[in-house]
Amino acid sequence: MRRNAFPLFALAFYLVTIVYPVLRVWAWYNPTNPIFGAVTTVVMLAFLVVPLALFLSRFVFRLQMPKRLMPSLYSAIGCCFLFFPIVLVLEFARWIPGFPLGFESLIAVLCALACAIYALLNAQHLHVKPVRITGKPEFENHSIVQLSDVHIGSRSPRYLERIVNKVKKLDPTWVVITGDLLDSPSVGPTELEPLTQIAQRTLLVTGNHERYEGIDHVTSMLESLGVTVLRNEEVEALPFQFVGIDDHDSPSHLMAQLKRFEPVQDAFRVLLYHRPHGMEQASDWGFDLMLVGHTHRGQIFPFHLIVRRFFKFIHGTHRFGGMTLHISSGTGTWGPILRLGSRNEITQVVFG
Repeated sequence: MRRNAFPLFALAFYLVTIVYPVLRVWAWYNPTNPIFGAVTTVVMLAFLVVPLALFLSRFVFRLQMPKRLMPSLYSAIGCCFLFFPIVLVLEFARWIPGFPLGFESLIAVLCALACAIYALLNAQHLHVKPVRITGKPEFENHSIVQLSDVHIGSRSPRYLERIVNKVKKLDPTWVVITGDLLDSPSVGPTELEPLTQIAQRTLLVTGNHERYEGIDHVTSMLESLGVTVLRNEEVEALPFQFVGIDDHDSPSHLMAQLKRFEPVQDAFRVLLYHRPHGMEQASDWGFDLMLVGHTHRGQIFPFHLIVRRFFKFIHGTHRFGGMTLHISSGTGTWGPILRLGSRNEITQVVFG
């Protein structure tokens, strides 16, 4: 997306997904008690103002916010988005004969609350997603675990400890992290210390959030913990060849970088990149496997519809010629600690 178009897109997104449903629920509610009316007014104004204020402070003015406050604040804002699909359904349901008119706001609030509780609980679970590579029996003693979009900053260091403990139980040959490990300038070596338990077999490529937080600083910090950061580099770790490319907004960036490398014969060639771009070119280059993330599978329904506007494939395992592509739905969550229509994923690539 062009930079000059982003403010207009953000404004339209804010008006459609937050302002419209909140005002609609507000219009449906006709309190008879003045105290209830005043409380409702304050709550609705908070729903309207807080998301905009947070966006401006975090991404326009780059203000530092209290770390302990941010997860709760982001999750509260995420709950605002849940009103949007519910209100759309209610707009049509109101025309059904027998619908209990006058209870729209109550139904909307109860449905949003139920979705929020489910999404919050769902965001705490870590699911292992197996991806089986067939026809490679000579690799059956090996495995690769992919982590992506962990977002320490939005998520706590304690969540990273849970991830590392799960990875250790899987006991992979290699661990690869396909970008967005962190998303806050307040995250330092102390918060990322759990990675030292798996660092010797961990490769990482950068995502957009590493760029936002200072890619050189992040790279130096991770390397001090023992993690190998591949910045347009390769590692020949036979029987594997790993090529890691820096994240970039341009779809042509990946192919431009791949011209610098040559396939290693008889190796299982793995491309590590942050976003699902350039799959056809990667297959033509000779990769056997491409691991990416970035999309979160939309994270909170119905955002997957917006993500599909920018990426043809947003989740799952796909074939491109002789190459397998896997798009992780993300191991963590960005912003709101909510998952609705998606789940946290640790990808386990196994051979057979």
